[in-house]
Amino acid sequence: MKVFSFEGISVKFHWVFILLLFMLSLYGYLAETLILFGLVFAHEISHVLAARAHGLEVGDVELFPFGGVARIEDVLELDPQVESNVALAGPLFNFALAALAVIAYANVPFLQQHEAFLFFIRCNLVLGLFNLLPALPLDGGRILRARLAGTLGFQQATELAIRISHLMAFILLALAVFLFFHEHYHITLFAASFFLFYAASKERTVAMYSFIRSLGRKKKIFFEQGVIPLATLMALEDTPLKEVLRRFAMKKYHRIIVVSRDGRVLGETLENEVIDTILCNGIYATMQSVLQRK
Repeated sequence: MKVFSFEGISVKFHWVFILLLFMLSLYGYLAETLILFGLVFAHEISHVLAARAHGLEVGDVELFPFGGVARIEDVLELDPQVESNVALAGPLFNFALAALAVIAYANVPFLQQHEAFLFFIRCNLVLGLFNLLPALPLDGGRILRARLAGTLGFQQATELAIRISHLMAFILLALAVFLFFHEHYHITLFAASFFLFYAASKERTVAMYSFIRSLGRKKKIFFEQGVIPLATLMALEDTPLKEVLRRFAMKKYHRIIVVSRDGRVLGETLENEVIDTILCNGIYATMQSVLQRK
């Protein structure tokens, strides 16, 4: 749900975030509610500023209870290092705020009388640490995917990051259940586990859209720069194009050598020809169908 705009960027609230804010306010935690909202918003603005510092355009920001998603209009995944830098900006901002707040708390007696200020410190630490968990769509998950994408390719890196995210969600749920049976009720742990599982599953569709966009941009970048690293893959003639696509790396162009099961080289093709065949015949077509189109 769109709430307002900031510097030309639409700010949206996820319904779970609105529900959490309402529940906190209802139970008399108005000050904590305002602090949580302000920190989550500032966390995402730090991502926006980092993205703009790299020359990227931001479309909108959606706020979740434990962070948010700043949607980058440019194809961020083409450069894993830039994606890591943008993702890391949020947790670093929270840790910097927490450090400054601790210094202020230790040196200003007036602040030591207000419980809300301690909540401000704890909230920054929790937001920073939680967002560093290696789970999509959290910042730590994006950093993990960026590191894996260089060797596995973007699609495979995303799939592995999603599996790790589901594992993290299960661990949080198990911890919440364990604490529940020991009479420690942490509803936020239950909420966090369900949020991670749902959001990570949704990331698969978002990642595919980003991946297709990046493949389209790669040709444009090649013609602008005049050069691009070339990677060579070898595939059997009956290999589905889906498996080849998963191994494409973002910042490289690909040549695929096609061989038969007895080891004979049947021919070679380029990345754009694989993409064209996928658009015509679907991702379950084989490498042999790419050679037949030539």
